[in-house]
Amino acid sequence: MRSACRCWGCYPSGPEEDRATPRRPLVGWQGPGLRGRGLAGAVIAAWAWAWACLGTAWAEPFEDGPADDAVVVVAADASDPVGGRHLDRAAVEATPGRTADELLRAMPGIHLSAHGGRGKAYQYFLRGFDAVHGGDLAVSLEGVPLNEVSNVHAHGYLDLQLIPTVLVRSMDLLPGPARGGAGDFAVAGRADLGLGLDQGGGVLYGAVGSDRSVLATVAWRPEHAAPGTFVVVEGDVGGGVGTARGWRQARIGAGIEGDVGDARVRAWVLGQHGAFDSPGVLREDDVASGDVGFYDAYPGSGGGRSTRVLGAVQAFGGSERLAWRATAWGGWRALSLQQNFTGWYEDAVNGDGTVQDHRAWTAGAQGQLGWSPHPVVGLRAGLSARLDGVHHQEDGVTPDGTVWTEGEPLAARQADVGAWVVLPLDPTPWLHLEPAVRADVLLVDPDDDAVAWAPVVAPRLGVTLFEGAVASGHLAYGRGFRSPDARGASGGGRLPVAISDGIEAGVRASPWRWLALRVLGFATFVSDEIVFDHVAARFLATGATRRVGVDGGVSFRPVDAMRIDADLTWSDGRYTGSGDPIPYAPRVLGSVGLYVERLALPSMNVTFGFRTRLLGPRPLPEGYVAQPNAVVDLTAGVEIRSWMLTLDVDNLLATRWRDGEFVYASAWDPTAPRSDLSARHLTAGAPFALRLGVGWRF
Repeated sequence: MRSACRCWGCYPSGPEEDRATPRRPLVGWQGPGLRGRGLAGAVIAAWAWAWACLGTAWAEPFEDGPADDAVVVVAADASDPVGGRHLDRAAVEATPGRTADELLRAMPGIHLSAHGGRGKAYQYFLRGFDAVHGGDLAVSLEGVPLNEVSNVHAHGYLDLQLIPTVLVRSMDLLPGPARGGAGDFAVAGRADLGLGLDQGGGVLYGAVGSDRSVLATVAWRPEHAAPGTFVVVEGDVGGGVGTARGWRQARIGAGIEGDVGDARVRAWVLGQHGAFDSPGVLREDDVASGDVGFYDAYPGSGGGRSTRVLGAVQAFGGSERLAWRATAWGGWRALSLQQNFTGWYEDAVNGDGTVQDHRAWTAGAQGQLGWSPHPVVGLRAGLSARLDGVHHQEDGVTPDGTVWTEGEPLAARQADVGAWVVLPLDPTPWLHLEPAVRADVLLVDPDDDAVAWAPVVAPRLGVTLFEGAVASGHLAYGRGFRSPDARGASGGGRLPVAISDGIEAGVRASPWRWLALRVLGFATFVSDEIVFDHVAARFLATGATRRVGVDGGVSFRPVDAMRIDADLTWSDGRYTGSGDPIPYAPRVLGSVGLYVERLALPSMNVTFGFRTRLLGPRPLPEGYVAQPNAVVDLTAGVEIRSWMLTLDVDNLLATRWRDGEFVYASAWDPTAPRSDLSARHLTAGAPFALRLGVGWRF
């Protein structure tokens, strides 16, 4: 049942909307990774100093154990997405996935493509959208936006390599139209990750994999501190299966949390540095003829380096009737990517390879207020401001990485100032309404051009019928938007902003406490579709589109610690003018999974996750259709007293599947005659890989 209170909750954190119930106490831990020297030492030293100075003042509220779960979540969005999903830490541990990015596969109707390598941001497909590297999927960490504006590789670039999975305390996965205060990039859906360590004490964890990988983690939280007080150092090194698939990642994190007066205050910082290979694409005819193997790569295929630091200071406070939250954040990012999609098609001497260099900083602040003056009406409101500075350049390089032609650099600043209001209404016991509106002003200030700007007004409405009954109905409309890339701002004046209008209607039923069913229909209309042109190596605006589809699911929980989920999404996306299908986005996505969430047995706890992912046919350019695929992943763990054993298996059935297929002209042999005929290209999906890990709590 929904709380009678209608204000926004101060803790635990998460999206200011879509929080229906207090979180239960969480237990458990999931390993990976260890590395970092100077930066790690600096962060740990700063954390230790802060703990020494503030620990005495902040320790008292936690002397009998962390008090974070005693603070009640007092807010909710009644237009809770029918296809949405909340995972606590126990559910996160039971979800197959080595990285924070891969954990997003728990969202219904989503597919992630790694293009054969690890280290670069994934490509996201959601409800008929090819969201590229994040342009249509908004993801935040404790409410701090993670999508990067005007990244040289892709607008809205969403790279979660920064986040150690041991710190993913919760996940809210929300496909569908934007709701409440959702901001930039919330077009196809959004997600928010909670940050923290659930158990006090320390953990040492190490793992080795058949993909020539080694992982290590050191994590520690003082016994009587809140989950937001932690230190984590981890590393992940591997050679991969096949050619040009190696990676090296180091991550560090530190946080501190406690009560200051009547407010809860927390501060955290995360840092990441990595280098990685990328096998790129292969022509299907070269694979069929045996000229290259399925897991091979062409010379000079690509790779890159990535460095990122992000930190935030947050404060929460209030009561059951009036609650507030304030956040300020800042970060810096460096990214370099070498790539070649077409070989020697454009330049038979130097090749078509490019190297993209990106430097950026970001800073922002956000304030939110929730007020519940009466059981029938409430108020949630917020203000936000974000400022980003970007500098990037793209140069032509030979296969060995030598720069032979320099591109024009771009430097710009972008700003987004927004405000939103949500009015939860309960005019009758069986009807809940949530009208909302968000207004933003977007600005782009290029170094060598005039300032350009655009206003955006995004109305939203959520309707819930008979919530809490055996069956309830849901209807939602929401406008989302995608801010412009700085490269699209020229001459000042009005900025081009992509707008999406989405609607969904569905029914959710729970005839018994152990069974939940859902079915919904949705339609989304986008003013300007973004598609990647592999020959030009550019993301192009291609016109207005519409998507219609159906989403359904079953969740079966025979016992509290076990659940079986089945999800299936069908969508049809087309250009509104021509009726042609939108290329690359899957029409059918499905999954079936069995999850055991820290099942308590005599003298041990057991965690298990087994998931089959179905990727249906995808329309490709020129009438081609991509092959369907099915992949099985597994994770398992057992904890006995202070020891834990884990097993992760990627692609359990060793399927040679294609996570990407593309159609365009290329020439990978510089000595052969060039052909302008299009050919099918593929990227190999994750191969079979097994990882065994051992951990010790102290």
